[in-house]
Amino acid sequence: MSSSRSPNARLARARELLKNADCNLSPEHKELVARAGAAFNRGGQFADSVMMQTRMIVCRTFERPEDGKTHTRVVFEVTVSQDMCNAHNMMHGGCAAFLVDACTSVALVVQGLVTGGALDLVSQSLDTTYHAGAKLGDALNVVCTTVSSGKRAVTAHAEVSLADLLWPSSW
Repeated sequence: MSSSRSPNARLARARELLKNADCNLSPEHKELVARAGAAFNRGGQFADSVMMQTRMIVCRTFERPEDGKTHTRVVFEVTVSQDMCNAHNMMHGGCAAFLVDACTSVALVVQGLVTGGALDLVSQSLDTTYHAGAKLGDALNVVCTTVSSGKRAVTAHAEVSLADLLWPSSW
């Protein structure tokens, strides 16, 4: 087993990513998120290479102004590599959907941690609209924001865009 695939190396990587991210979680919650990320992403499993290229850059909770409820925003960045592409050197739609599913799952786990909600979640539906393709080499941001969280269902919204697009100043 190579060192990059070992559980300890993955946990160290997850801790380092959280350390370098714009993050307002408590140290205890950061550790739980790092452990969950390392456990979720195991060497040799489906799309492991995609997950290992994805980097969390923002992990923040905030109070939503319209209702005062706590919500979560997590932002990941990834550069489109050959193993993410179709025959036309464009990111495959299945890879884009996988990224949205995996990244929104992180936002929902963080939401559950900070609000005392569910942590053992499974996606029930994924509605995707593709506006434009991402080319090999494009740097992308995957911005995930929780929408609602209840006892039995939680919802997140994700947008994938070129990384050089400006982010709202409220982040």
